Amino acid sequence: MASDSRLVRLDEHQAIIHDILRRGQRMLRAPDRDAAGLARARWELARALLTYQGFKHHEIFDPVAMRGPPDRVATARRLKSECIATGDTFRAYVARWSTGSVLDRWDEYQPAALALIGLLKDHLARERREAGALLEGKAKLEG
Repeated sequence: MASDSRLVRLDEHQAIIHDILRRGQRMLRAPDRDAAGLARARWELARALLTYQGFKHHEIFDPVAMRGPPDRVATARRLKSECIATGDTFRAYVARWSTGSVLDRWDEYQPAALALIGLLKDHLARERREAGALLEGKAKLEG
């Protein structure tokens, strides 16, 4: 169990995001294509990611980067930078697929959406490991 309440809240944010990602995967793999449902999920995910980003920057990355132990400052800054880059990737994805019908470009859209889900899952897993190490003072932070 996470000993730091920020990690508990991080886990709660991630659980919400993982739920949305699982639902999205099911819709993307279902025989009946639901463009409206996918659009709703995309915007739900956008809101959840934005809330999550604000939380972790304000509650974890910025405080450690500004006042944390010197051996963790660079990691906090790197995690924030990686978070911003992942957010930029997601925003570019939303901009690309929020106009027109994804059904008209399904052969392109479906693999792009599944790839984005994979990228987000990998990012969340790595971020959880490193945020845990950052806050719990564990050694072996990835570099």
